[in-house]
Amino acid sequence: MRLGIKGKQVLGVTSIVGVVVVVLSVLHLSQLARVGLDESRARAELLANAVYHRAREVVNAGADPYQAMRNDPGLRSILESSLYSENVTFAAIADVRNVAVVHQDRSLEGQVLPPGDPLQRLLERHAVAQLLAIYSGQGKNLEFRQPLVLAPSNTEFGSIRIGISTLLIRDQLSLSLRPAVATAFAALAVAVLVATLLSQLLLRPIHVIRSGLTRLGRGEFGVRLDLNQQDEFGELGTFFNAVSEQLSADRSQMAGQVANLELAVQHLEDAVAILNPRGLLLFANPAMRALLPDVAVGASVDDLLPSDHPVRKLAEQTLVNRQSRGPVAIEWGEESEPNERLVMTHAINDPKGDLVGV
Repeated sequence: MRLGIKGKQVLGVTSIVGVVVVVLSVLHLSQLARVGLDESRARAELLANAVYHRAREVVNAGADPYQAMRNDPGLRSILESSLYSENVTFAAIADVRNVAVVHQDRSLEGQVLPPGDPLQRLLERHAVAQLLAIYSGQGKNLEFRQPLVLAPSNTEFGSIRIGISTLLIRDQLSLSLRPAVATAFAALAVAVLVATLLSQLLLRPIHVIRSGLTRLGRGEFGVRLDLNQQDEFGELGTFFNAVSEQLSADRSQMAGQVANLELAVQHLEDAVAILNPRGLLLFANPAMRALLPDVAVGASVDDLLPSDHPVRKLAEQTLVNRQSRGPVAIEWGEESEPNERLVMTHAINDPKGDLVGV
């Protein structure tokens, strides 16, 4: 399918706007991903700090730190409250062997907690890389880990582990992306509308020029274009008007010359007729009309003269061979008073050598 100027302009503007919208949307989404990860790290850090301070109080008060933390209702309440934090999947305290000592899900206590990818490592990557990590695969659990130490020896006896789900972050980003998607479609719609209006303004001079050329083709004189623009179309309109004026002047001059020629031929005593390349009569002066009373402009030479008439034969030979014939002496006139006449045909060719008449 061939696209016109209007279609190309609308497609081009829409494509450019679409690419810009897609790039900006990706950048915006990547920034939202970074903000979401930072917020998740802040929540995890806040939760871990609360667990850490409570655990220090409990451990300092008891001989067995693991049993003391497991039996403390305040610590367990903090861990269970992590369910209400966005993007957090679990909160637990593990010993140095990664065995869960206290877990928000009691059924997992005493089991080994598989290590997850550190949240901090993803935060140190580029925003686009963070976005790809969040939207790749079926999602995964990231971990924020904070060590637990015994005072005053500062011996590490466990760690606080907070799980962050990239799948939950993805859902949060998808909700945030809906207004951006609506804005993108609105921008594309506006781009199509603006491109259509601009194409109309751009194509108006072309329509005006085409209309002027059509009028020139119909033979109108003095055709002028109203293109009051200070650009290339305005220059084209000025050039068109100059050419139109020159054509009008040349046509007027030619019409005067043709009129003078017809006037001269009209008063010739010799009979003159002009045929077009198809053998149709274009002109006959009074002397020729006296020989052919039924002659009419547009009539075929086949209708004007019988097939064996020498004038018809000469005319047909000239139409075929494009070469002048004669003069040939023939008897032509009324049957009661035939007159001897000299007849010749002359081929009329244009500058390119094409036959235009006889």
